Amino acid sequence: MTLDTIQQVLESKQYPADFKGHWIGGEWVNDRRGQDLSGSLNPSNGQRLVHVNTSKFLVEQAIDAAHQSFSELSSLSLDQRLEFLEKFRQVTVDYRDLLVLALRHEAGKPLWEAEQDFNSAIRQLNQVLEKRDQLIESIVTPYRLQGGDAKFALQPLGVCAVFQTFSTPLNTVVQSLIAGLVAGCPLVIMPSSHAALNGLILSHLLSNLELPNGAVNVVFGNYQYFSKALQDRRIKGVIYSGSREHCDTIRGDYSHVLDRELMLQSGGKNSVIIHSSASMDDAIRLSLLGVVKSAGQLNTSTSRIFVHKDQLEAFGEKVVPVIHNLRIGPTDSEDKPLMGPLYSQKAVDKFLRFQTMAKREAEETLVWGKAYDPSSQGFFVSPGVHVFNEFDDSSSYQSNVFMCPDVVIYPYEEMEEAISWANTTNASHVTSLVGDKNQLEAYLPLVKAPNVMINLPTVGANVQPLMTGRELCGGHRYNGFGLVALMTYPQASQSNAELEAIVAEWPWEP
Repeated sequence: MTLDTIQQVLESKQYPADFKGHWIGGEWVNDRRGQDLSGSLNPSNGQRLVHVNTSKFLVEQAIDAAHQSFSELSSLSLDQRLEFLEKFRQVTVDYRDLLVLALRHEAGKPLWEAEQDFNSAIRQLNQVLEKRDQLIESIVTPYRLQGGDAKFALQPLGVCAVFQTFSTPLNTVVQSLIAGLVAGCPLVIMPSSHAALNGLILSHLLSNLELPNGAVNVVFGNYQYFSKALQDRRIKGVIYSGSREHCDTIRGDYSHVLDRELMLQSGGKNSVIIHSSASMDDAIRLSLLGVVKSAGQLNTSTSRIFVHKDQLEAFGEKVVPVIHNLRIGPTDSEDKPLMGPLYSQKAVDKFLRFQTMAKREAEETLVWGKAYDPSSQGFFVSPGVHVFNEFDDSSSYQSNVFMCPDVVIYPYEEMEEAISWANTTNASHVTSLVGDKNQLEAYLPLVKAPNVMINLPTVGANVQPLMTGRELCGGHRYNGFGLVALMTYPQASQSNAELEAIVAEWPWEP
């Protein structure tokens, strides 16, 4: 099975694709006795895309290979490691059409979004490669605030485990690969069972790079396998995006591993705050983009919209026909929907339960979220839009992170009031402010979200924001290239003639 063959399978929809194996230690490895991982489905029709077998033995083998490669990878110069990144950028561009197809077929992304995700990944690779002479200095600069003539270098942390998520399968890998190669840290990448097809394509791309054996490994699994892998103390860095419960479990179960760095992200409760100076059409456009992109399944998806009370009626009158006319449909067809499916039937059932909760609590529902076209065998829903006159973060509905296309509109009287409500969550990634930019600047110090978008949607233009989420939602850590800071530790060296003289003057007697 080659990349060209996989592309033919997707174009013809003759699933499932053949599974060549796990990419471990520079070789294709299989364990036919392993567990069959369910989950890699085309969410537009429920068909199985690829069958994957995995086992605990394979996970251990991948960690062994990564550990053994650490010395060789970290001893290479930065320029040598960036050559591998340049090769990866080129092979990724070469297989653009396949990667976009995979995002449409497995991640359920409409064509417009799949192309945006691909372009975002290439943009990140280009930015790093174009600034190769500034990379290390950009990370060590904060340490230079210590003053003096100390020299700072970055030492690689060690083997890092990365979970490839279903919602951002390409960009999660690109960011992690950039950081791993710049830092000199071997990677064990585990695709989610819902991202197995994208993980298989990644394995093929990596096989073309001629990396040191074990420098980057792809072993397939799910959260249970990933969690068990963390029992191995040789894993020094963890990059995981998933549910709040999973993140909390990883924090608690492995808190005794003191030399391990964690970057754990869960879904966000993200807000759009519309200032009275905003264009209503612009506000609705960017608000709904944040709701429908990836069918609301991103950490940065919009779930709260704050509108001035005098504009609430006008906002509602405009937003309802937009939702009713929203093109929802299969993302694997020649049609061009604006929103695709949820990732599973389980997600659909969860979404419908939330609509029942909203019915009990909302002051008014402008649009009921419903199962959409159930005859298609896909996992489609239409967005829900509800109005709440009272903000209550103790409400299970209002405080829950849904990861689906459902949004609440709150009327407010003063911007400070709306911002204080948006701040009332420890799960925010992004707050968007909409209106006259000059007026909005004054409110920035009041916003607690680690990322603030001005006249941009919460989902931004890039797939991941610059910072991770607030508190338990990511802990205000660097994102993107900033992951290098997570995969390294600073080492200071110092020599100073003045201080040497002080030592020499110490009145000891030999």
